[in-house]
Amino acid sequence: MSISVNEIRKDFPLLENRKVIYLDTAATSQKPTCVLEAEREFYEKYNANPLRGLYELGEAATEKYEEAREMVRGFINAKEAAEIIFVRNATEGLNLVAYSFGSLVLKPGDEILVSIMEHHSNLLPWQQAAARTGAVVKYLECTEDGKYTEEAFKEALSDRTKIVAMTQVSNVLGCKNDIKRFAQLAHEAGAYFVADGAQSVPHMAVDVQDLDVDFLAFSGHKMYAPMGIGVLYAKRELLEQMPPFLCGGEMIDSVSRTGAVWAEVPHKFEAGTVNGAGAYALASATCRRSVLISSKREKRS
Repeated sequence: MSISVNEIRKDFPLLENRKVIYLDTAATSQKPTCVLEAEREFYEKYNANPLRGLYELGEAATEKYEEAREMVRGFINAKEAAEIIFVRNATEGLNLVAYSFGSLVLKPGDEILVSIMEHHSNLLPWQQAAARTGAVVKYLECTEDGKYTEEAFKEALSDRTKIVAMTQVSNVLGCKNDIKRFAQLAHEAGAYFVADGAQSVPHMAVDVQDLDVDFLAFSGHKMYAPMGIGVLYAKRELLEQMPPFLCGGEMIDSVSRTGAVWAEVPHKFEAGTVNGAGAYALASATCRRSVLISSKREKRS
């Protein structure tokens, strides 16, 4: 199956309007027509505040928002839609984990093992978590060619390691880490595994159940979706235990003068007005990305 570069360019309005060769997709991707149309369609046909209105249009907005969640669930093969939390981007998702989950499991003297090739979004939140809890950040050094060996990983783990944070694909080096094996080793040592999927999810098939990571975050804007929408995947049993990251509208079941009862997951972690149009367009982007991955596989075969 041959792929025409000119035909691909026609699907991206900016590349049609500006005669440029764009090589910065790792920072943010250009948006194909189907995604731009999906975002516009939400505002033209379904625009109301999702999860808040019991009238017909409000229920339609909620339906489209939850349909998008189910699309993303299937895209990364999460066990259930409740394990998909919509956030602004991978940065927010990783901060959510470091703050909410970190406050739950970390105590003084615990270790957070962070790979040295992490983006700041998967480094700074753990430094802050360590400062809040008395835990210690420990760094996993890579080889000269940017790789992690199983032996070095095992050596870095200790009986004090509570959390391991690692990118699946480095934004600096472009190397792919075997997070499935590293997550297995982390679990055997009694630690949890947090994966940064910002550079992997846009370019390769990611199956979170197969990887068996505890958390994985990615941004929509790096894989054709609009800016301002991203995803945090987390195992439901962990989400159930975690306190909220932000508080406000729609993340509560009931409120009294003395406290509140939190909403069920995932809504416990989606405070305030959600990005319904962004989620709807992200669902369209997952379809587009899946088609391109399938085309690459056919070309190889």
